[in-house]
Amino acid sequence: MDSRVKDLTGQKFGRLTVTSFVRSEKGNARWKCVCECGNEHEALANGLKRGQVQSCGCLQKESGKKHVSNLRTKEAQQKAYERKLEVDSIDGTMKSALTRRLSAKNKSGVKGVRWNEDRKKWQASITFKGKVHFLGRFTKKEDAIQARLDAEAEYFKPILDK
Repeated sequence: MDSRVKDLTGQKFGRLTVTSFVRSEKGNARWKCVCECGNEHEALANGLKRGQVQSCGCLQKESGKKHVSNLRTKEAQQKAYERKLEVDSIDGTMKSALTRRLSAKNKSGVKGVRWNEDRKKWQASITFKGKVHFLGRFTKKEDAIQARLDAEAEYFKPILDK
């Protein structure tokens, strides 16, 4: 065992008890564990410490059995999607997608507006009916936002008004 690896032998994580060190992978130690159900399982130290790995898989299987009523066949999923399309789709566009909230990854504060690092300009685009429409690159962020708002009025407003 590498001297930098903290010994986890004997420690318990969820249903797993660490029994021995296996090897180190890219700076993350792999440990052999024994589950309460009796199965052996290998897990990375990070997964154990963060609580991402708590059993050999038996915990997930048990949880799944409790929620069997939520599982659907492919056919049932397809029918549910078709019902959603009937209610939410207008001319092949989902109304809910047009009014969806801003992604947490968005840094500009406006959908469809982003900073293009290579060109050092603001870039605006809009996706409509599965096709991305490029609206241009702008020196000022306000101009990119205005281009996006104009495109929303042109593309989205007729759909939302229906």
